Amino acid sequence: MENRLRYIRLAICDREEETMIRLENFLEERRARGHVQIHIDTMKNGAQLVRKIMEQESYDIICLESELSDTDGIQLAKTIRETDEETVFLVLAADESRIKEIFDIMPAVYLKKPVERQEFLHWLERSIRRMTDERKYYVFNFNRRTYHVPYRRICYLESRNHKLVIKTELEEYSLYGKLDEEEERLRAAGGMFFRIHKSYIVNYWHIHWLDGSAVEMVNGETLPVSDAYRERLRREYWQYTEKIRQKLHRSI
Repeated sequence: MENRLRYIRLAICDREEETMIRLENFLEERRARGHVQIHIDTMKNGAQLVRKIMEQESYDIICLESELSDTDGIQLAKTIRETDEETVFLVLAADESRIKEIFDIMPAVYLKKPVERQEFLHWLERSIRRMTDERKYYVFNFNRRTYHVPYRRICYLESRNHKLVIKTELEEYSLYGKLDEEEERLRAAGGMFFRIHKSYIVNYWHIHWLDGSAVEMVNGETLPVSDAYRERLRREYWQYTEKIRQKLHRSI
């Protein structure tokens, strides 16, 4: 079960190409050891990172330069933290003059550049363990095992043939349960899930586009929107989008 949970999305945001290549090499080394799948995105400035997040990308770990070419990296991290309590920040800095500021963006680690291989891999491993132990999960039982899946990794829930189907980025689980009850449980996720139909609840971070009759998911699936939920979906979706957009725009 643990292997299924260790699917990591990581961003490197640094103006120096040399630093990005250095960290990518460290990450490739860790990936080669197995047990963790690491998806890596690289950006050269804060605007690119904000754009990716606004395009509904989410990251488990962000390696972030403290002073980017277009904005203050630590201030950007503070803004991201307002809407994301889970991401771990590895702050990259030329010196230790701003080390006290990371207490405002915890969980975070301050790494002095050039980043040393052993130190980086140590904190990477600590961050991965923290995700497994502490982050918010959707918990359910399947085939006599208890699963803990991060909310962000759930694409949608479906009521199908009197069973509850949980579709994640990697797998699909079918178990006994009622969608109405799960809708109440998912309120703990902070508003990222929307009811679109009597048979579907979808995750904001996995929606590619939507209109009055359907939602296309990032994985390519198209799900129906019923008349009963159309206006509520439209309202809640744009309210959530605007809340994230306003907070992120303050940083650039």
